[in-house]
Amino acid sequence: MSNPWHIGEILIQKKLIDWKQLEDALAEQQRTKEFLGEVLIRKQHVPRFLFYKALAERHAIPFADLAHVFIDARAVQRIPRSVALKYKLIPIEIQDHTLVVGISDPLEALPEKEIAELAQVAAIKTVLCTPEAVAAAIESNYGEQPAGIGTAS
Repeated sequence: MSNPWHIGEILIQKKLIDWKQLEDALAEQQRTKEFLGEVLIRKQHVPRFLFYKALAERHAIPFADLAHVFIDARAVQRIPRSVALKYKLIPIEIQDHTLVVGISDPLEALPEKEIAELAQVAAIKTVLCTPEAVAAAIESNYGEQPAGIGTAS
């Protein structure tokens, strides 16, 4: 398991939180068993967006703000909605036979080989996004969930 101090140290180095806030959040985490980031965000010590930027740095993967990223419909068409929902990912674009996908959890195991085969690309490249942005992008790019008589937009 990864050491929770690592992300805390990055947040402190970036002056997003101080040691007291980190110690407070770690103590709360012991009680609630939540992820450290969720405690820091819930206590409003750090905005979710900035936390995820730091988390991307911690895991050495790029961060993407989906609000300012063009999502290519040709990339979306390569991955079924069910796969996007299962792995909480959003296909963003295809660059040189590589499918770029937005994910919200850098620790979630992604079957990259299978997804690459499914999408008919040579490789998968991941970028980290906030969970809300991934969920919203899946909804807006794949349409509403079928719920009986739905209204398609």
